[in-house]
Amino acid sequence: MVKNLLFLINLLHKWLKLLNRSLNGSQMVAFTFAMLILCGSLLLMLPMASADGSSMRFIDALFTATSTSCVTGLVVVDTGHYFSWFGKLVMIVLIQIGGLGIMTLTTLLSVAVGKRINLRERLFIQESLNLNEPSGVVRLSLNVVKYALTIEFIFGTILAWHFYSALDMGLTGIAWGYWHAISAFCNAGFDLFGDYASLTGHYNDITLNLCIMALITIGGIGFTVLDDLRRNRKWKKLRLHSKIVLTASAILTFGGTLVILALEYTNPATLGGMPNELDKWMAAAFQAVTCRTAGFNTIDLTDMRASSLFFMVLLMGIGASPTSTGGGMKTTTVLVLLVSTWGLLHGKRDTVLFDRRIASETVDKAYNVFTVCLLWMLGAYFLLLICDGGLHRADYVLFEVVSAFATVGLGVGITPDWNDWGKLILVLTMYAGRIGVLTFVLSFLHSKDDKIRYPSENIMIG
Repeated sequence: MVKNLLFLINLLHKWLKLLNRSLNGSQMVAFTFAMLILCGSLLLMLPMASADGSSMRFIDALFTATSTSCVTGLVVVDTGHYFSWFGKLVMIVLIQIGGLGIMTLTTLLSVAVGKRINLRERLFIQESLNLNEPSGVVRLSLNVVKYALTIEFIFGTILAWHFYSALDMGLTGIAWGYWHAISAFCNAGFDLFGDYASLTGHYNDITLNLCIMALITIGGIGFTVLDDLRRNRKWKKLRLHSKIVLTASAILTFGGTLVILALEYTNPATLGGMPNELDKWMAAAFQAVTCRTAGFNTIDLTDMRASSLFFMVLLMGIGASPTSTGGGMKTTTVLVLLVSTWGLLHGKRDTVLFDRRIASETVDKAYNVFTVCLLWMLGAYFLLLICDGGLHRADYVLFEVVSAFATVGLGVGITPDWNDWGKLILVLTMYAGRIGVLTFVLSFLHSKDDKIRYPSENIMIG
């Protein structure tokens, strides 16, 4: 067994080394995720992956494998009832690999067998983790696995005991506990309750709600922040990146809770129909947190008001933080844009946060990321409106697009209705959203240094 494992690790290392010579960083990340999705699709098409022994259509298997590998959560079949335990095992493995990153796990295996990580491989790890520099990437990769497994084990044990005892599920509840812990920490949002209901039947379950919310939040702030918090436990010693992420996360969580509570408080189909104030506050907080790219929900989203859905679209678009298991435009991107715009309106030349000036290159990159993300979502929205043919509300289609691109996975019940072209558009959208839209675009382009600089001339803007 050990010899076979070592052989597979050596084979994987040689294969990646061969790819290293022909692919750049962006292409490597895009290719490895594509291979993971393809392998997952083939496994999910096996008759043993379904509960009734039938073979899944390729487009549906591709959609499910993409949604799991890209830790999204959108589904075209009922996860709880359609898949066998083998199918569910394949899904949770794809979620774990997709959440931590293929290069991260490859680094762990290479170090475990004594393989040396060369500079080129470090650059690929840097690209996969979206870091600014290659120094310390191996240490961070190993810590990523340690943090993930430790957090998933702790909360998985709590959930396993809760499912086993409080929900009286017996031994099945133990497997459910760890399965949902991995799904929540990786911000995937897949559940096993069935009937496309997510956690709507457990909006008043305090233990389940708090554990899922904690896992989503921890997984969404990013591994670099977790590493910084472990090393520097005082606010003053934290890096600027960590301060921005924690501040933005707190604003989005508490602000989002208050807005959803205000919008849905008198809606009898959602918060207004809940028996006590604690349930209302907890449900509002859960929806605000899950918009950070998680995909679970304790309220039937089809019963929410249009204003609430639009606000949730904004939260989903922002998403989680860099080097996290979540997607979206990222909290740092949006906060830098807002501060930069605020400074521009007040005639300030520099973008300053926590008494530190943000480099102009970083501000430019934030604007580029925002622009490309917005263009992708608008393009996908337009194409899906064509595929939809007016069958569903336009705001539902927009919700679906942003949920896919930000790898959130929240649904308003229209995902299984898409035709094959609509599913393919969503597959590409989830894929681009997970690996990063800039990484996706750059994997097809070859950057060139400008050897010629042209004369400048001003034009009128605004």
